[in-house]
Amino acid sequence: MKDTKLMLAVIATLLITWTLMSLVGYALSDASLRECYTHGGTLMLMLIFGWIPSAIVACDLYKKLNNY
Repeated sequence: MKDTKLMLAVIATLLITWTLMSLVGYALSDASLRECYTHGGTLMLMLIFGWIPSAIVACDLYKKLNNY
């Protein structure tokens, strides 16, 4: 059950990060939101920086779940 919670937390954090990066791109450009979601720059930022918040959340949740 612990692994499932970790997996869901990582996936949710990745989706939230991707959405936030896309919304920032949407706010700063005149492109549509769909274009911002699939733009190469957004995808490259997700590849370079998108995993960092997920890793932090996974480490914190792993420590918290091991305490119980």
